[in-house]
Amino acid sequence: MAHQDLSLRYTLDQYATKAEVAKGLGTSMIDGIWQNILQYRALFVIPLPLQSIDKHNLYFHLTPTLLEKVNAFERKMTKVLGFFSSIQTLTTIPQAFNPLLISTLTPLAKHYGASTALRNLTAIIEGKQEERTQELLFVERYFSSLTLLAQRRQTRIDEELFGDLLFNLMGHDNLDSFYREKELTNRPRSIVSKVYESAPFAMIESMMHSLIDYVNQATINPTIISIIAFYYLNYVKPFDLYNDELSFLVMKNILIHCDFEITPLFLAIETCIEHETFEFKMLEVQKTSDITYLIDYLVPLLDQSITTVLDHIVSLDRTLLIKERTLQPKIHSSTATHTVIASPSFSTSSNVKEHTNAEIEANELVEDLLHTHIDMKYLEAFFYSRHRQEGKFYTIAQFKQKMGCAYETARTSMEHLVKLGYYRKEPYKNKYVYSPLNTQGEPHDTK
Repeated sequence: MAHQDLSLRYTLDQYATKAEVAKGLGTSMIDGIWQNILQYRALFVIPLPLQSIDKHNLYFHLTPTLLEKVNAFERKMTKVLGFFSSIQTLTTIPQAFNPLLISTLTPLAKHYGASTALRNLTAIIEGKQEERTQELLFVERYFSSLTLLAQRRQTRIDEELFGDLLFNLMGHDNLDSFYREKELTNRPRSIVSKVYESAPFAMIESMMHSLIDYVNQATINPTIISIIAFYYLNYVKPFDLYNDELSFLVMKNILIHCDFEITPLFLAIETCIEHETFEFKMLEVQKTSDITYLIDYLVPLLDQSITTVLDHIVSLDRTLLIKERTLQPKIHSSTATHTVIASPSFSTSSNVKEHTNAEIEANELVEDLLHTHIDMKYLEAFFYSRHRQEGKFYTIAQFKQKMGCAYETARTSMEHLVKLGYYRKEPYKNKYVYSPLNTQGEPHDTK
């Protein structure tokens, strides 16, 4: 019983390493305890089609605690996305959010040995043309790459994206080669603990193809996918230069591509390079092939960052964004109510009548669906009643945003609607889309 309690404590309360468990218990004689902990963690293991340099498959443990942390973070991301969806800036960064980018650029400026003065970083963000040191030019190119992600927010992860970002960071498009063709360092590798500075250049292409395939096919939480890609890029270091920068940018692009729009640009994930704990977690993943150590470390950091964004939104003077609001009406739905926000210039009596009739029809359909299918949830009926136009495609992210629920709730809800025969599930890029069916209510199998 005591061993079971320790397994829960050092897996759910704290995802501890073996060394941390020994330190917590005040003894190094923990082999039996550690084996019990590993057996308990095995209940939650998710193997990955990615291999280490030594040909061991990577994996992570999707524990209930970790899943709740990820879902809580993604709910906050959805709240920010809801705000951005109300203004016409989905391919640009709103000026009112420029201050948030300072914390993103500061760690990189320190890394390059550049000035971190607020005036210099603000000038880069505001696009002021002035003479800059070579170090600040590196920071400017990184910021330019962030804006590139905003402009190309639906770009999938592939070698073309890597090339575009690499060219942008270099400041030119002349590459003698793409992936590395030599070793990055002559420093000795640790054979005992299986720690490497980077992947051998002969293995890079196959490892990168495995990563691209995985990212574009994985169906778990986008946050977890992005952290896995972040780790693997750091681990392989496929390029001669800018591997750290590429890993940050690719991580954000994955979240952008998974329908979070420009929201990930404001995640100050770059601050992790200032912490020794980050390097410790990266090394622990190398030694164990267990990426949970990194996921468990980074998710709270991301959560803290998105909380800062939410606090900034609350403090904003909305009049600063009035010119960026869309002219089209917006409908924001929650689990219980919905509100119509319409531009006054478009609120004619005919439009109001048409909208009212549509709402009455949708509400009547909700009632009919709930009486027809005893196992249908209210969220499912509400979403379908307002997203059933033939020829349209809908996503899990849309369900999550409109209904204000967790990603997993949105996914299972859409899958249930497919099973009931209301949508057809189709693969598109690295996700699935759902199209309404002409004949509803006929259950069919899903794969």
